[in-house]
Amino acid sequence: MTKSKIAAVSINTTPLDVLGNFETIRRAILSKDSQDADLILFPELSISGYGCEDAFYRPNLWEKCLQVLHQLKTNSPNQVIVVGLPVFVDAFLYNCMAVLYDGKIQAFVPKLNLANTGVHYEKRWFHAPNGFQTKQVRVDGEVVPFGHFVFSFRDFRFAIEICEDSWASMKPSETYNVNGTDVILSPGASHFAMGKQNIRRQIFQETSRNQNNLQVFTNLCGNESGRIIFEGGAFFASCGNVVKEGPRLHFTPFEVTSLSFDPNEIRASKARNFREPNPNFVPNQLPTLEFNPNKQVTNGNGRLKVHDKREMGIDASIENKEALSPFEEFTKAVCLGLYDYLRKSKTKGYTLSLSGGADSATCALLVSCMAEMARKENGKDNLTKQGISDKNLLVTLYQKTKNNSQITEEIAKTLSEELDCEFHSISIDEMVSSSVSLIESVTGTKLNWQEHDLALQNIQARVRSPLIWLLANLNGHLLLSTGNRSEAAVGYTTMDGDSSGSIAPLAGVSKEFLLDLLDDIQKGNNRYITPKHSIQLLRETKPTAELKPLAEHQEDEKDLMPYPILNSIERKLVYLGVNESEVLEGLKSEFPWETKEQLLAYIQKFKKLFGISQWKRERLPPSFHLDDYGLDPKSSYRFPILSNET
Repeated sequence: MTKSKIAAVSINTTPLDVLGNFETIRRAILSKDSQDADLILFPELSISGYGCEDAFYRPNLWEKCLQVLHQLKTNSPNQVIVVGLPVFVDAFLYNCMAVLYDGKIQAFVPKLNLANTGVHYEKRWFHAPNGFQTKQVRVDGEVVPFGHFVFSFRDFRFAIEICEDSWASMKPSETYNVNGTDVILSPGASHFAMGKQNIRRQIFQETSRNQNNLQVFTNLCGNESGRIIFEGGAFFASCGNVVKEGPRLHFTPFEVTSLSFDPNEIRASKARNFREPNPNFVPNQLPTLEFNPNKQVTNGNGRLKVHDKREMGIDASIENKEALSPFEEFTKAVCLGLYDYLRKSKTKGYTLSLSGGADSATCALLVSCMAEMARKENGKDNLTKQGISDKNLLVTLYQKTKNNSQITEEIAKTLSEELDCEFHSISIDEMVSSSVSLIESVTGTKLNWQEHDLALQNIQARVRSPLIWLLANLNGHLLLSTGNRSEAAVGYTTMDGDSSGSIAPLAGVSKEFLLDLLDDIQKGNNRYITPKHSIQLLRETKPTAELKPLAEHQEDEKDLMPYPILNSIERKLVYLGVNESEVLEGLKSEFPWETKEQLLAYIQKFKKLFGISQWKRERLPPSFHLDDYGLDPKSSYRFPILSNET
């Protein structure tokens, strides 16, 4: 039997940019890696963009997507093209994949299981049918099958389950498989979280083993709409093995991963290993839509990549050969997020208040690393073509007061020199004193550290904000906010001060993780960031806000609690929803050197600070979702602004 070839395309889309997304899709179809494919699979909602939010309600968006679809259907009539878009049918809006062939829309396949947990809120916009659908709808005068089908094309049969369908406990593919499907296509918009690709591999590998078929997964890539990063990483899993995997977290507009396969090998495995499920399983008889080409397919001039040589075995191109550590995953994901944020917002760079601490240092390292990755993947002149000056990409400012130590200024200056970025240092003592004097004249009260500690700390952070904003505006830059998830959890930030910014790239991970990241870099373990003398100096100091007089030796962990304990309490209470007594037992096991009374005090302190700090989290700049959970109220964790847990 002649082998068939499927191309899985990972693309970087922008919500509402229907024409821009169309151009990316068109280029991917015409690329040399797709030219001789029998079927080309694109991700979920790839025409509209996944993150359109409430703009999904706009009829003109659906109409634009259909206009693009009509252009795509004639783009490559000898190939099956599977592409995602919102489709309004009867009284409901559906998240659909369109199947195109022979210059026609062959079918619309709606998503059955809508993602509605974590960062996904699909049930807000889309309707999901209660079961398999088989009907016809009229679209622009064209009658199109709408529902769930087994498609027969040349020598193989395929079906489609969209993203969450593949993660559901009762997968649609179980029914498709019993009805003779060789290939299951799974187009996704599956967000990045550290380690999540391993879970995807496990799911599809095991499903392909259970069903004895070929599972094809493809995904969006990039910082699509601001908060969520997608990681690409298309792959093929056949009869229990991941046999081909494409690039993850790529900076390019699209990547094509292809596989040539023999359907008879799949059927032989099915005959040998697959038995009809029992008990009481009655498969739905799904209609089969057969494509009867009336013309010979031209294979074009496309050539198979070198990694197509071992079609059905474990392929050397699988990314396991360069498996990323969690710190490297974080590095590449945030760099991609920063690159897309810069590119899609059409700004000229980033400005950063560089304090000499771990958070701002990490932000600087990531911006520098982002530029290097962009040049490597998209060409040395990539940033220049976007009107971005390499020398002006990152501008840093150290704003010192009499409460700042000499070492933090040295760290900030040294790091800027090591990264070859613009650095400035100014004193803001006069502005702080002027602000304090003005309020003293109004209140008739002389402010002092014994009675007005918090106010005197916060005014320093707030005075810094307009200055760094002014510098960012002059540069035409986005302002980076340096806060992390641990600070967000307990409100350890000054609103309209250090919380100011356009984006908070670190707010999705804990302070403990960031400190471990810097240590990992210094050990030479991060392939993207090399060790730095400035980071060595930084890690020899204790994390501190430097807002109190130096004689008080202010430290973050003295103000709050040890960061590992804070991180553990946060995860248990917020993410896992564990009750207080169980949290205490867990902490006693993890931190046996702490007394029960002290651990209980830490728990009570965290609960109090978490509850009263939601208003701050509501006002923090947009952040990236990076871990298995986050605290961003828009994309991750919703909590009442006013509450009292008793």
